[in-house]
Formats: sequence, C-alpha cells, structure tokens
Amino acid sequence: MLSDARDLPNDSLIEADVCIIGGGPAGIVLALELQQSGLRTVLLESGGTTGPDPATQRLHEGESVGEHVGSVMHKLPLDAIRLRWLGGTTNHWAGYCRKLEPVDFEQRDHLEISGWPIERAELEPYWQRAASWCHITDSSDDPEQWRRRIGLPAALPATAAVHTKAFQIAPLVRFGEVYLGDLDAASDVETVLWANATDLASDSGRSVSAVHVRTLGGNRLKVQASAYVLAAGGLENPRLLLASTSADPAGLGNGHDQVGRYFCEHLQVPMGFGVLEAEREELLGYVGTETTIRSGRFAGRSHGVKYTLALTSEHVLEASTLGLEAQFLVEPLPVGVPMQTEGLNAVDVADLVALTADRPPASGLSLQAYRRSSSVDSASADRPPASGLSLQVLAEQRLRPDSRVTLSARRDALGMRRIRLDWRYGPSDRAALVSGLRTMAEELGAMGLGRLQVIPGGVTLGSAHFFDPQGLINLFAVDFDRVSEHDFLIGMGYHHMCTTRMSETAERGVVNSDCRVHEMDNLWIAGSSVFATGGVATPTFTIVALAIRLADHLKQILL
Repeated sequence: MLSDARDLPNDSLIEADVCIIGGGPAGIVLALELQQSGLRTVLLESGGTTGPDPATQRLHEGESVGEHVGSVMHKLPLDAIRLRWLGGTTNHWAGYCRKLEPVDFEQRDHLEISGWPIERAELEPYWQRAASWCHITDSSDDPEQWRRRIGLPAALPATAAVHTKAFQIAPLVRFGEVYLGDLDAASDVETVLWANATDLASDSGRSVSAVHVRTLGGNRLKVQASAYVLAAGGLENPRLLLASTSADPAGLGNGHDQVGRYFCEHLQVPMGFGVLEAEREELLGYVGTETTIRSGRFAGRSHGVKYTLALTSEHVLEASTLGLEAQFLVEPLPVGVPMQTEGLNAVDVADLVALTADRPPASGLSLQAYRRSSSVDSASADRPPASGLSLQVLAEQRLRPDSRVTLSARRDALGMRRIRLDWRYGPSDRAALVSGLRTMAEELGAMGLGRLQVIPGGVTLGSAHFFDPQGLINLFAVDFDRVSEHDFLIGMGYHHMCTTRMSETAERGVVNSDCRVHEMDNLWIAGSSVFATGGVATPTFTIVALAIRLADHLKQILL
C-alpha cells in the first residue's frame, strides 16, 4: 500500500520486519521480492510518484571538488544526475542491460584494489531473474545466440584480445511507473512517500535501532525494524552512513574509514572514427534492432538488442589494463569522400567532416591508412570502404581510495550535511582508454576488416542534427587543437559505484559478501555502491540481480 508521510501524525512510529531506504530499482525490486514472504516491509521514498519536486530535488545538491562531473560536452551539478522520486534514476535510464565480465570478479595484481568476494557464477541465476524485472528476454550477452534467435548478422570475428558482446535495451522501464500498481496492491509492503531518512540511530554502534524520517513540511516519523537496508544510491548511501553519528562521530560502519571511498564511474567519451569493409546491413547488430519477449509476464513487449566491441577478459589480464568497450554509430560513407589512390587507401577525417558540416577542410590528423585484404580484386581496390563509424567508448576506472564522498559543512533544508564529491581519475585511466582502442584498431586492421582512428580529446559535437538524413556520422567533428593522448577530458556514465564496496574484510570495504555492513549486525546495503569494481557493463541490471539475491538472503535469515 501507499502512504504519504506528510499526512501521518507527527512523531508516528512505524514498525516492520524490514525497512528499505530508497525507492529506486534496488529498493523497489527488494520490496516486491519480499512480498508474500511473511515479512512486513516498509519502503521509504524521498519524493512522490509523478516527477521531480524542485524542493525535494534540491536535497541532492552538493559540492563537486574533483574532476569534471558530467558528459565531455557538459558539466552538471549533482542534483541533475540523481533523481529523487519513485523509480530513482531509472527515470532517466537508457535501459542498457548486460552482465559483468569474468575479469571484473578477478583479483588483478596490477590494480591496488580489485576483485569481488563472490564468484561470477553465483550471480548467474540472479541475472536471469533480473531480466523479467527489466523487461528483457533473458541474461544472454552472446551475439551468436542473438544471431540464431532473431537473424542478426554474425558479429565481427573474435580474437584473443577483442570480441563482441550483446546487450539488451529495456524499453524505457521507469520502475516507479511500472511497479507502482504492484506496490499499491502489496498488503505487506507499505511504501511511504515524501519520507526523507535523515539518521540511522544506533546505541551500540553494532546495530541500528531506528530510522529517523522527516518531511520538508516539518513532520517527523520513526521506523523500527529487525533489518534495515540502504538503497538510496552511490552518493546517498555513504552520505547517510557518514551523517549517522549517534554512536561514532565517524559514522556508522566506518571504523576503518572506508565509507565513501573508491567512488568510481564509467569513463565515457567519443574518441574516434573508423571505416569498415562491411556494408551497414552486415553490421546491423552494431546498429541495433528490436525483438519481442516471447514468454512471461511481459510477453509481447519489445526491447532492443545491440552489439558492442569489447576487450576480452583474457587480454585485460594479460596486458595489465582496464576493461573497455566501443559502441559504433554506423553509417554509409557519404558520396565524394576523398581517397588516397596510391599505395594504401585512406579517408581523411577532416575532409569527411568538412563535406558533411559545410565548412572548409581542416588539416592535420587523417585516418590511419586503410589496407584492403589480399582477397579484394583489383577492380574494387580503388573504391572506398563501405561503412563509416563514430566511436563511443565506455571504460572501467581504476579504483582509488582518494576518489571519495565525504560531507561538506553546508546543510540542506532538513539540516543534513551535504555531499562533497571528490571524483578522481589519473594518467593510467587515460592511457588505458587510448591503448584499449588502439588494440581494437590493430586487431581489425590485422584481419583486413577496417581501420579505426584514435582521436583522444579531439572529438566534439558538430553542427549536424541527430536526425540529419546523411546519418549519425555527421554528429561529430574534430577539433585538432584539443587532441592529446595525455590530457583529455573524460565524461561519466552517471553510474555512481563502489562507495560502500563489497569486500572480504572491513579494511578494504564496507559490506560483506551478503551485502551486510561489516561492522553492523542488522544493516545491509543495496545498489551499485556495493559493487567491488565497476567493470564496463552498465550497472542497473546487476543492481537488480543483487537486490533479488539480497531478498533471498533476508528471507532465509529472518523467517
């Protein structure tokens, strides 16, 4: 059922078996997985159900003192990248769903912090169950399976270093909208809207005794439960732990100063161009297509399927690098693209941009020479390659203890100290981006499939519109003054991870393998803040899988 904290009597006490703080994908899935189990659950959501309330959204405001927060093109305030109403950040979720890679769970000697305290195989059944919650077919990321299922063309050949992965794209699944009816109908789940958790009370420092809740109108509530779960996101989870100082001025679960550390993101940047021998129709998997769910609750609904080119887990380990994938924006090359007719064929990126953006050609950087395979006959050797690419790179970030969330001296309308985010990445992250994309270029070139041009820092938005009839390749332009391998701006994927990371010991993280806070007996955490490493795959699919796993665990220990 739904209730409004603003309408409850002041100083009300709500009692439950499980109290969940945060109504995003983790909190909603956890609550609904617990329904009809015999446990009474309270789900606290800061906002309402129909969109952002400006005053509530301002509770997310904070200080950003580290690296540029936002996309490569636009810097954004913290309250613009976290959403404070039912459904959380699924209200602007792009819907990308893919499992983490095997290397993400490995202990890697070349990284200061790495590895999960659980095996990847343990998450496999939960990813499969998460598919239904996310309105996709299943958890498969194998392009060959999708080729057999829906007739997509075969993926580019795999090598020891590079392979193709498939991801599914959920059709604008806003969890607050989609599951509002289920929450309202659940007699053993009370969803309290407009309820802001401000403090986790603890007398001993080993267990939570109550959650103090306030509304912006001044109403105060208290929730008491046997088990408490923080599911408020990668910034708000550490914020609430650090702000709960009744038992320890350092905050709850922070005896080793780990809360808020290791903040990481997916490094996201347009980083180059390319040409491929294959026609666009042969690359349909990389363009993306739709399929229909055949069974289950959401049978008949459509979702997207798309391929991405990625470094293999084996290469990441052997080369002591970081995970990386490149998504392609694929279009036929425009008529009239200049060619080098002597020796190696090439396409000049500056001339390509000039042709499509109606401006004079620039000089300087040109595409690496495009060598055709020996099987190409002489009659076709002088024609341009068939397809052009713009490359959007998404990469893993190295975990750093000094990249962290702390609390500032400023306070919000409820009296809570605001977030102070110090996001940091370094030269090794930039080097991994460049070397990873170069590896892809070398592998494609060695097979005679095409060439990629790596332009770190130099790719900018062009003058063309997304829906320009000449295609998406016209969306980007090159600024040669900004090209640099060692100093280029990196955007984020708005995926806040690892700030209460899962670890074997409290010296290296905040929660154990069951997502229980190491130093607490009755406090668990859900969401991407518990990720032990960020990996490359976008986080929502794994967030949902871990929430299902946590629900099974709570039912086992509480019933």
